[in-house]
Amino acid sequence: MNLKDLTYFAALAEQKQFTAVSEQFGVTQPTVSYALKRLEEEFESALIVRDTTKKSVVLTKTGQLVYELAVKIRREIAFTKEEVALQSIEKLRFGLPPIIGMYYFRDLLKKLGVLELLPYLETVEMGSADLMSQIKTGQLDFGMVSSVDPIHISGVTATKIASFPFVFATGDVTKPDSMYFDEIGAEEFVMLDEGFVHSRIFKRLTEISDTHPKILFQTSNPETLKNVLRDGVGMSFITALALTQNATGLKQIDILDVDMPTFDIYLLSRDRAEVGPMSQAILRVIRDEWQC
Repeated sequence: MNLKDLTYFAALAEQKQFTAVSEQFGVTQPTVSYALKRLEEEFESALIVRDTTKKSVVLTKTGQLVYELAVKIRREIAFTKEEVALQSIEKLRFGLPPIIGMYYFRDLLKKLGVLELLPYLETVEMGSADLMSQIKTGQLDFGMVSSVDPIHISGVTATKIASFPFVFATGDVTKPDSMYFDEIGAEEFVMLDEGFVHSRIFKRLTEISDTHPKILFQTSNPETLKNVLRDGVGMSFITALALTQNATGLKQIDILDVDMPTFDIYLLSRDRAEVGPMSQAILRVIRDEWQC
């Protein structure tokens, strides 16, 4: 079956006239007629009935079925072309941990949208440790990560762009506004899971302070964690960044210890990464946003 024959036939079904179809595609009327003839031989049935008085055509039942087939094929081809075009677009693959993506990167996405650069950005979401590993091995060239320690990766430029304190969070408004870390021994906690720096730092601090609060629940979703806290279940140890948005019903408790680590955000880029013009434009916006 010839795809062009189906294309001519679909146009004939819609325009009802051979002349209109030949003019639409810049071919002769016999070309359209031969296409129709080949399809009728293929399906062993008449596809149209000619109305000589109106100089138009009417589809037979078989013709209607073939027309629906032609429309479906045309739609699938158009969709495939769009998919191929999207796949061929140069994209910047940029790694983001969930909290940074959710609470820190959103405003930048709006700017990229205004500049019509969003189609050229592909965000890859995973924990900071995994992102640093992928950037180190060259699987990713760019990303933002969180760390409590300075980042030193050979062949990678790490620029600190922001810093947030760790705090306690709770749905219990009767709790004090500030606490020392070693005061939480009798508390029950809900935590982000082991893929987040929060859990590793929390474990480290409990060991240093010989404080052993009970962990009730862990999740990989910061919003789920906040909802659990709103329901009155326990406390959490989290970065203040996660409380900058959608924190209604939650109380932030500052930690008084002077030697507390901070949740630092770094922009990472491989020194020898090769990027096209659209990726360069996105990187300029990112670096201008944080002046780095």
